[in-house]
Amino acid sequence: MKNGVPKLLALFEKHSIHASFFSPMGKDHTGRTVKRVFTRKGFIKKAGRVGVLSTYGIKTLMYGIVLPGPEIAKKNTHLLRKIIEEGHELGIHGYDHVYWHDHIKNLSMDRTVEILHRSVEVYKKTVGNSPKSFAAPGWMINQHALKFFEDNGFAYTSNARGKSPFYPSMGGKTFHILELPSTLPTLDEVVGIAGTDVSSLSEFFFRALNENLNIITVHTELEGKHWTGFFDVFLRKSLEAGFTFKRLIEIAGECKDMQNVKACGMHYGSVEGRAGEVCVQKIE
Repeated sequence: MKNGVPKLLALFEKHSIHASFFSPMGKDHTGRTVKRVFTRKGFIKKAGRVGVLSTYGIKTLMYGIVLPGPEIAKKNTHLLRKIIEEGHELGIHGYDHVYWHDHIKNLSMDRTVEILHRSVEVYKKTVGNSPKSFAAPGWMINQHALKFFEDNGFAYTSNARGKSPFYPSMGGKTFHILELPSTLPTLDEVVGIAGTDVSSLSEFFFRALNENLNIITVHTELEGKHWTGFFDVFLRKSLEAGFTFKRLIEIAGECKDMQNVKACGMHYGSVEGRAGEVCVQKIE
């Protein structure tokens, strides 16, 4: 957070881009992901490709196990406000990222709403206004959360992996909360497979772009750390080819004026290169 966000802000300023940032509102409990070694097929393989120790650092990997997890939003208020001051969007990325990712599929309505209310309150105290967007940790969500967003004035969410904007159907109900899914793979899903250096990876992501809407998710511990060079080259290549970049809140506004955004099923599935389940748009 402290090192990656400033790097990304500088990169976006360099390319005159405004983006959407999403931050957890609670504590960093990264260390508790260690149990996924036993619960998620492919977790060790992915961790090896990414280089977990070099990516996160030993101290972060101890948070929630032998070290108390720091309050992400409360300890970085100046950074979150700086994001907004520089013209970017700030949304919520859950409260406790690890807990949400590992448990949201089976959480009750009361527990889900409790976590979301807590997240919203921290957001309000941090930046002084109400949140309008939410991106689910690990692309995992449940129908209770979708109902909460629908009822509490959120403009859109980005909770799934998919191909195009849609109104999600889950748990037997369709919700009138616009979903803007991540359409491109993430760096940690393809590093070591699609490429291992700046040139090969930037070319892979550039060729993955299509003439419609492309949504890429980046992470401060990757593109904001050792892989800033890759992201810089990718942005430059994309801009030179005529692609434009917008905040998701702007895209959401445009989508709501379009007639071709339909309801679409959302289910728990998988994507290549990522260990465990994610919410996936059902493609007809």
